[in-house]
Amino acid sequence: MALALGIIFGLSGPADSHSGIVDGYGCHRGPDKASYHCDQAPFAGRTFKSKDDFLRELRDGKSQRLAPKSNQPPFEKKADE
Repeated sequence: MALALGIIFGLSGPADSHSGIVDGYGCHRGPDKASYHCDQAPFAGRTFKSKDDFLRELRDGKSQRLAPKSNQPPFEKKADE
């Protein structure tokens, strides 16, 4: 049983995982070492051909791909009663 679980977890991780290291934008290079993928807000889920393409769109300021995916209201802390 332990061997089966080890194989399952061992094979499922490398396919889409990375070291967890992201830059100040919450992004990192893709597995192909050329593309640029964002894992953390505000650009989470977006992939670009390269970091240069990402920075070009960021500097332009008009890219719909860089707009937040959802406009969630800010978190409000409830007062303790």
